[in-house]
Amino acid sequence: MNLGLPVIDYIVIFVYLTLMIIIGFYFSRFMKGGKDFFIGGNLIPWWVAGVSLYMTLFSAWTFTGAASFTYNTGWYGILYLATWPLAFFIGFQVSAKRWRRTRIQSPVEYVHSRFNKSTHIFFTIVFSLISVYWPAHHLASLAKICAPTLFPNSMTAIDIMIIVTGVIIMFYTFYGGFWAVCVTDVIQFLILIGIIIVLIPAAFLSGELGSVSEFLRNVPPLKLTNIVRGATTYDIWYLIGVPLAFVFSYMTGGNAQRYYSVRDENAAKKVGWLAFGLLMFGPVFFGLPPLIGKVLWPDISALTYFSNITKPDENIFIAVVMHYMPAGLVGIFLSAMMAASMSAMDSAWNSLSAIVSIDIFKRFIKPQATEREVLFIGRVTVVALSMITIAIALTIIHSQYGVFTVTNIIFGLTGVPVAIPLLLGIMYRKMSRWSAISSVIAGTLMASVAKFALKYNLGPQYIITVLITLFFIFASYSLARLYLKQKKLCLMANVTFGILLWLYFLIGNTNPNLSFASLLAALNGGILNFLGTAHFWVLLSAVVFAGLSQQFSGIYARDLTANQDELNAFFKKMDTPIDVKKEVLARGAKEVNVFPLVGGVTMIIGMLSLVLLLTSTARENISASIGFSGFLIVVGLLFYFSKIFKKPVAKLSVKNNDR
Repeated sequence: MNLGLPVIDYIVIFVYLTLMIIIGFYFSRFMKGGKDFFIGGNLIPWWVAGVSLYMTLFSAWTFTGAASFTYNTGWYGILYLATWPLAFFIGFQVSAKRWRRTRIQSPVEYVHSRFNKSTHIFFTIVFSLISVYWPAHHLASLAKICAPTLFPNSMTAIDIMIIVTGVIIMFYTFYGGFWAVCVTDVIQFLILIGIIIVLIPAAFLSGELGSVSEFLRNVPPLKLTNIVRGATTYDIWYLIGVPLAFVFSYMTGGNAQRYYSVRDENAAKKVGWLAFGLLMFGPVFFGLPPLIGKVLWPDISALTYFSNITKPDENIFIAVVMHYMPAGLVGIFLSAMMAASMSAMDSAWNSLSAIVSIDIFKRFIKPQATEREVLFIGRVTVVALSMITIAIALTIIHSQYGVFTVTNIIFGLTGVPVAIPLLLGIMYRKMSRWSAISSVIAGTLMASVAKFALKYNLGPQYIITVLITLFFIFASYSLARLYLKQKKLCLMANVTFGILLWLYFLIGNTNPNLSFASLLAALNGGILNFLGTAHFWVLLSAVVFAGLSQQFSGIYARDLTANQDELNAFFKKMDTPIDVKKEVLARGAKEVNVFPLVGGVTMIIGMLSLVLLLTSTARENISASIGFSGFLIVVGLLFYFSKIFKKPVAKLSVKNNDR
């Protein structure tokens, strides 16, 4: 395979990956049971959990797909990035404290007591199937972007990178559990920020962009309607639909894990505030480099290095880095890209292994399992997940569909409907214990209708999916009461609901073949012809929605009259503050000071980057190399010597009675 970069960049990446494995081995000594492996014994420091949460919210896609989006849409892309902190702020304000009070170890563990056994099984299966895809997406995206940069014109290099990277992440997640996941996230964050704060000044100091005012004038003006790749339209509705969907997806799954891995509610709120503060810099960190690339190269395909790459605009961030950063720092940036995807992957694996170990093994297979047995199942699950992820990633890479096309479809069809009831379940009491299942079915169906029949773009698709999912949740309590009082009136209400939906489908669509005018033509064409039209599918969908609502109305009603003791106990627990002494420290666990570890590793990386200056290629922009190294060394020193300014704490130790 041909090398696309100087040898020093490959050495840097090798050293970085080795450090990640070492950190995993370091934290393996703390893994005494399942609680340590899945949530760090509720002793993850809030600042570690906050940075880790921030890192899980993006991946290599941020440097490729999102960067390409900003390159093609300009200031509209900056507005898109600005919706991230808005959505996150709303979500964490209403859920951070409540997630901690669930006192859970897996993202769906609380579903059994909040809803019921059937809903728990349903979500365990659905969430597991969805979660299996996302790590593969991150791995495929990472390899597809990094491999051609490191080894140009080699498809084999992409396959090898998928396998090697997947195995490395498996090792440090297998041994170090959630502690290793979070601490590596912090180190990865420091590397990423170090590169970006050096890259942006280097670009403006080069003189190629002119003054800041000149640069701003050269960026294409804001357009609120953009057509990307001649197919997908992004307009104001997308800027409304995306944060509406992200409010829920940001607060569930592995992201929620950060809130219930810390000591108490106050720490959980701090986790949210820190992640929110970091997200506020998103438009600068992730949006400004693509705009710089737009000013430098209005047509990036003209660059020789990327002339033979499909969708070269997805490499715009890398192109800017390679243009301004010397050898060595390019390798560090690629490590940062890898870090972002690795963070998303290890979090998903740890979260999903918790579901398999706790929600399947301990609850349904062996209820009396010890903490060590749960830990063993969790680690075996990580190994199995890594193999499945690698296989799916290789399939995605060799398929005829693009990575991002598949991802948008899966997120739109399943991600939004599943996230909404998972979040509202801990917040809203007056929703039937069966409404979680009905809302997921209805939301997935509406997403399908919006995409394939109504021909909606992503923004309107997200909005209508969220609204229908919320309807099946918030209407469940009222429908139950109506069914108990007057079944015929309930039936009429659901039929009216179906008729109104059908009328909306005919009016509020962007399908040129779907209107009142074309309805008569479709009917006059005969029954067989009608069955193949969009009119048949929207009519059938409206009937299904009405039938689904009517069928579940009866189920809601029976649930309303059923025993509510378990539900009452759940919300009583949600109203009870965490007693740290009894619930966290009673096991004999004590907080561990990770400042010296993070500081030491950060200083090592900073000093190693100074060693790069011994090579001539690394001295092409010596100020950038010194700036990056200086940043890491100073931050590392502050972290390492922080123990001088605070009372030393004992290392983590666990007296586990279940051994």
